[in-house]
Amino acid sequence: MMASLKKRQKEILAALKELGGTATTRQIAKRTGLHVNGVAQSLGALCQVYCLERRGGETKWKLEDTE
Repeated sequence: MMASLKKRQKEILAALKELGGTATTRQIAKRTGLHVNGVAQSLGALCQVYCLERRGGETKWKLEDTE
């Protein structure tokens, strides 16, 4: 799946993995240097991740277990 992803999506997924597989949009944005809106849009387009919760303006994302 990673081969067909855009560079930005690969960076975001790598950051999410580095953060332990679960992180907020803001944490991922900080790790990648991308804007939070761009991170949220990119994550929303991926089927490998799902939204865990939305609270107080923060969305928490989790990598889907593919193993």
